Amino acid sequence: MRWLLLEKVHSIHKGKKAVASAKAPKAPYSSEVLFVEMMAQTGGLLVGAESDFQKDLVFAKIEDATILSVPVPGTPLQIEAWSESLGTEGGWLEATITCAGGPVATAKLLLMAVSGLSPAQTKSITFHDAFMNYFNVRNKVLRPS
Repeated sequence: MRWLLLEKVHSIHKGKKAVASAKAPKAPYSSEVLFVEMMAQTGGLLVGAESDFQKDLVFAKIEDATILSVPVPGTPLQIEAWSESLGTEGGWLEATITCAGGPVATAKLLLMAVSGLSPAQTKSITFHDAFMNYFNVRNKVLRPS
């Protein structure tokens, strides 16, 4: 992932839901854009688990995004993304951001999993080793029961 907006990955329930946390950003531009990216990154973890993080992600479409409030920078946030119909090619996800003060944002996003963004690519660019190790991603994946 290009921008490291998430602070912690809590869990990835393969095929169902991913939960992460972050802090409300202090950005020289619109925080709302970063909220959408946080939801996409959390959803990306869920999509990535479908291919064991071997494919890259393309943020294909924002069907809907609603920013309900903009918390003070540094406010702890919880981000959740879920889907009822993910496949190895990706799919539609719903996502929310909440904080102690209540809901912050909601979105419906389309994320696609693709192979070979670069002809010389042999490993995922999205889920590179530094990202995977920093968040200890593989140990956060819970298999469906």
